[in-house]
Amino acid sequence: MNIKSQLKQIPGLLAIYHFVFRRSPQSTNPYDDLSSKSNDELLSLMRHESHRIEKSVYNQILESKHSIYSQKWQTLAVIYQILKERDYPENEPTIVWSKKIYDTFSNLEEDFIVKNSLPAQAFNPTSAQPFLEFLRSRRSVRVWAEQQPEGQVLLEIAYSMIDAARWAPTSGNRQPWRFIILQNRQEKELLEKIKEEHCINAPLLIFVGMDTRVYGALGREERGVFIDSGAAIMQMVLLAHQCGLGVCWNHFADDLINSREVNKKIYENFAHKMGIAAYISPIAIIAIGVPKFIPPEPARMDIESLMINSNFQPSGV
Repeated sequence: MNIKSQLKQIPGLLAIYHFVFRRSPQSTNPYDDLSSKSNDELLSLMRHESHRIEKSVYNQILESKHSIYSQKWQTLAVIYQILKERDYPENEPTIVWSKKIYDTFSNLEEDFIVKNSLPAQAFNPTSAQPFLEFLRSRRSVRVWAEQQPEGQVLLEIAYSMIDAARWAPTSGNRQPWRFIILQNRQEKELLEKIKEEHCINAPLLIFVGMDTRVYGALGREERGVFIDSGAAIMQMVLLAHQCGLGVCWNHFADDLINSREVNKKIYENFAHKMGIAAYISPIAIIAIGVPKFIPPEPARMDIESLMINSNFQPSGV
């Protein structure tokens, strides 16, 4: 039974259905349109619409643009129904989160935001310097020690890095990151002649790709792909650094792959062997392992040279 049939059994709701999903010669039934999408696309749209509804409270526009956000709320109902018809697990974490927003829509600020928020942490500017020192100690490592952790230990680190990635911010809460963990030598050798030896010889590699379907019509042209992936990758790098591992974040995006015919062929073979769909945009290969040594500190430009226009002078200068 589809959503329209079910709404017929609930007085008043069928009218809402026709109001929100009314058809015209220029438009199609949103249910039909959404039902053609994959589960991943539906879940991403669900997260995006839920995020936008929540954000409307922070920007104080929920009431003034209530009709717009009511339509987004109705879209969520359609998505839930389609996923239910497909027997998709209702306890998936982002569905549970989204439904909390859906269920409290009529009093979102009090029943969802206030109820689930935490107190702000205390302002502590002195904590900046120790963290800066930690950041400054990170290096891009390309030479690996002979003794490395066992494969299972590295695998657990890889999963922790991916766990760190999923807590990075993403545009519209789309969560488009997709990963492959490479430990097998034969799998790493698929990257020969497109990536350097420090990648092929690394004890652990993680491929980072982005599901371009979740960005809608812009797809691969959406620049948020690179913003979202960069935020996630940096959290992965810092987690590995915290564990005493060396990391090298290696460029592996479309521009590199399409720069030479041989690169295209290598990537096509790699994608085929590793099951990477065409809608996954490759972004990076992260090489991880115990370093043989920590490379020299690279010089960095001074802060003033990085500023477009600033008269700021730090205290004590």
